[in-house]
Amino acid sequence: MTEEQIKTLCKIVVEKSNRPLSDFQKELIKQAIDQAKTPTEMVVAILALLSQN
Repeated sequence: MTEEQIKTLCKIVVEKSNRPLSDFQKELIKQAIDQAKTPTEMVVAILALLSQN
């Protein structure tokens, strides 16, 4: 699986998640996924955004 495919899959998971996220929060997470340069960076960015609730 390529990096782009993984990022796309992650964004789909965010969009379809049962977690109560606003559209704004979902967009922030998807932007963090797009801008991540490593898998670790992507996970850290998502966790940081989710912990703001």
